[in-house]
Amino acid sequence: MNKADLTETLAERANIPKVRAASYINILTDAIQQALTSGEKVTISDFGTFSVSSRKPFRGHNPKNGEVIQVPPRRIPVFRAGKRLKSALNE
Repeated sequence: MNKADLTETLAERANIPKVRAASYINILTDAIQQALTSGEKVTISDFGTFSVSSRKPFRGHNPKNGEVIQVPPRRIPVFRAGKRLKSALNE
């Protein structure tokens, strides 16, 4: 399922125009992005938690030429599924 599919599903279930559904999805994803960027955790009850994890710098290899490169430290988004989502997947 991609964003267009999600928009269509939301529009049908909420009985709203697709344009409004797309706007709601954009608002939700922007709010999650802003919270994560500022270092906050986002918890959606029974669905899961979005958070940020820090990765340390490390030495890697360029796959094209085998050259050793230094990979800088970075922050990555992490999603941890909630209890209800986990149980729904394993029924």
